[in-house]
Amino acid sequence: MKINKLLFFLLAMISLNSCVEYVDNGAGTKLPETPEQQVFKAEHTNPDDAKYVGDVFTFKATLNGVDVTSTTKFKVNGTLIPGSTYTPVKTGSHSVIATMDNFTANFKFTVLEEEVPVPEGNRIEYNNASYPVSETEWYMNVDSSTGNPKAYNVSGVTCTLWAMVSSEYDAADEVVNQFLTFTMVPLLNSTTVAFPNQAPSAIIDAGVGGKVTINGTAVFNITGSNYTFASTGNTVPSGWMSQQPPWLGTANFTATGTGASSGNSAMLYWEGNYTASIAAFAKPASKTATIKAVDFNEFKDFSAKQIQQIKALDKYKVEGLKLSK
Repeated sequence: MKINKLLFFLLAMISLNSCVEYVDNGAGTKLPETPEQQVFKAEHTNPDDAKYVGDVFTFKATLNGVDVTSTTKFKVNGTLIPGSTYTPVKTGSHSVIATMDNFTANFKFTVLEEEVPVPEGNRIEYNNASYPVSETEWYMNVDSSTGNPKAYNVSGVTCTLWAMVSSEYDAADEVVNQFLTFTMVPLLNSTTVAFPNQAPSAIIDAGVGGKVTINGTAVFNITGSNYTFASTGNTVPSGWMSQQPPWLGTANFTATGTGASSGNSAMLYWEGNYTASIAAFAKPASKTATIKAVDFNEFKDFSAKQIQQIKALDKYKVEGLKLSK
């Protein structure tokens, strides 16, 4: 019996030693645990809102996912900034270095040039802003007693005189925005009246004034003007010689108006319909009158509404240079 117990004890010891060697792969000792890796990151956090010069760019830093922005220092393009926000003053790529204790992270962000929306539509551009206009009206000057278009000699060229006005009116039919000039338009073939957009390269600044009105206030008087008509979108009213005015055509043009003082400049943009009519808005002058002989002082507050009150002659029909009742 004693022999059997001793044999059992020896077998148990051998088995236990074999198990230990298997678990430790013969080493019999434990390896130390791998320490946790420290991950420090920095980034630009508001890319959807901050893109352009003048925008506020916000930075953030984390250590193992924990926000450590308040204890992190940020350098932009090598210059330490206060806090964690930056407002750029120039476009292009910017480099950021973030540091906290012995940790460092780098990233870049790009500042774009802000895209200024291109103005569209019929408008007056004045003092870096746009103001809408919705009506364009052209009025040919006629003699109130005869109904005939008045002829003017401009350096040997026979011309008719037109008031060209683009406006925006309020509900009371008062002017809100307006671009008004007077132009001389040479006759076609020296015999037939031409519309301003019919011989666009030939129209002449009448040199008798005009004005620009913005938000109901006349901002300056026009002393010089220039018109540029597009190659398309300009038509003369069909059958106008046998029809009573007003006549309807289309126009596509830009115009520049300048005044006597610095800053007196405005641009008119128009594409669409215009109405043309006739009005007696100048004092009587001789058949050989020059531009200087025309007096428009009495119409310094000229508007489309007032033109209709200045002996408008819509009862006449135009036949070339003649008007017949």
